Amino acid sequence: MNPQEMEQRTALAEAGLHGMLLAQDVEATRQWLSPALFFTDASGHWQGAHPCLLAWAARRLHVVAIEQGAIEYLACGQLLLAASDVCLVYTAHGCEQVRHLRLLRVWARCSSPAGVHLLSVGILPARGA
Repeated sequence: MNPQEMEQRTALAEAGLHGMLLAQDVEATRQWLSPALFFTDASGHWQGAHPCLLAWAARRLHVVAIEQGAIEYLACGQLLLAASDVCLVYTAHGCEQVRHLRLLRVWARCSSPAGVHLLSVGILPARGA
């Protein structure tokens, strides 16, 4: 798979993942995620499973909207880094909240029908924040 094809597959995977997050489809979402998925915070500290994703999977948090800015890609062998600013609107504990983030996602080639899975997510403040 060449870098352009991997970008296309990743874009399709991210669009599908956004739809699954909005639909609260926990089982389908797990199929896109690497079993070794991990998160890092703005300081680069490893978080393992992110508390928001755990709350979402337990249905304590509901994603209302995901607005994503332009995606920048960097391919390196079997990996593809995707970076973009994201506005996430969600409800938790009966209150709607908005978070502006910069997400760095590492996608890896795999043998699944999609050809990629999400390996890592870095969560940073949005640019200009």
